[in-house]
Amino acid sequence: MRQLLTKKEILTIPNALSMVRILLIPLFIWLYVTEAQPYAASLVVAASWLTDIADGQIARRRNQVSDLGKLLDPAADKLTQGAILFCLLHRYRVIGWVFALLLLKELVQILLGYAAARVTGEVQAARWYGKASTGVFYVTMLLLLLLPSLPERGAHVLISLCAAALFLSMLFYARYYLNLIWGSLFPGASRRAALMQLLLLIVWAGVIVFCWLHRDAVTVDSILRITPGSPFLAALLLLFLFALKSLSVVIHCGFLYAAAGILFPLPAAIVINLLGTGVMALIPYFLGRRMGLRQAEQLVSRRKNFSLLHRFQSGGPFARTFLLRVINLLPYDLLSAYLGATEVPMAPYLLGSVLGMISSCVLFPILGVNMTNPKSQEFVIALIIQCAITLAGLVGLWLVRRSAKSAGSPGAEAGTESAE
Repeated sequence: MRQLLTKKEILTIPNALSMVRILLIPLFIWLYVTEAQPYAASLVVAASWLTDIADGQIARRRNQVSDLGKLLDPAADKLTQGAILFCLLHRYRVIGWVFALLLLKELVQILLGYAAARVTGEVQAARWYGKASTGVFYVTMLLLLLLPSLPERGAHVLISLCAAALFLSMLFYARYYLNLIWGSLFPGASRRAALMQLLLLIVWAGVIVFCWLHRDAVTVDSILRITPGSPFLAALLLLFLFALKSLSVVIHCGFLYAAAGILFPLPAAIVINLLGTGVMALIPYFLGRRMGLRQAEQLVSRRKNFSLLHRFQSGGPFARTFLLRVINLLPYDLLSAYLGATEVPMAPYLLGSVLGMISSCVLFPILGVNMTNPKSQEFVIALIIQCAITLAGLVGLWLVRRSAKSAGSPGAEAGTESAE
């Protein structure tokens, strides 16, 4: 979208009419609430509706359609509608549901409309079903204003009609914006495939946001508090938490590895951790395959070490995956999605992922069991080994960076090009 508007786009008759409708809102509230003049208030509402119809006609005939008008016109509509519902709420309590539905509809339109504007570069104008919904709204509200003695059943029929129009408009707008979004993000893809990709991205983003908001609560203690008494159910719960972790980069898998050591004997804890590592590896791997290389690169392109991935193109898929896991080049989940998008064969990828994390699968349960006695020999030895492995990974990462730097950082350029 353009960042600046010209004076010609701002000072137009349609924009002026939208401003007039906004200025009519306090007049309507004053007439209806303070002066108790529903008929005069109804005239103000009718005038607002007529100017709403007029500004669209004028904008098209005089070629004065602008991005500002596309935003100002619906804003004036929704503010007016909200004021009408607020004023009628004291008489018809059921209107509270219509008010909530209006808020939900506008939230859906704002979020999806903004997303569509970002991917298409254009602000979308109102659709016919939005205008039809607005017409139904004004007709029903005017009847309620002009007929204060209307029987309750008749009023409820009118309010239900208004709510149905708002709900259908919301569904149509959601469908329209989603078509625009997946048509831009996944050009040439079938609607079913594009919808699946979009839903996967939404689910992924939602889980990441949820985990980030609750990151302080995701600890070993919180996991233990919700763990069932049955060992089998406890194992299933831990595997489920591993699956949840695979959709988020903000939860450290060490919490789950340690929890397994607290809940189960060490051999069983290691087996569960290996299974959980496989779960963590496979879910984002298949998500990456669904998304495709372009979307996966967008996820990881801003990471500091993204440009170093080209250093691991040689060698087999097992060795490549194993080394990437050991030196921890990228967060576990993002790297899994990227390797899935690049179509690394699943079997060597899974084996390399699990073996690359085997030390954590063994050492973290030992640390978890002995965390109440950090002076114990088992805790100290496990901690030293884990620190040594972490240090070795850091050294390996430093060597890769140094090698890339001495080679003239060709990977940075490659990474930038692929991100574009």
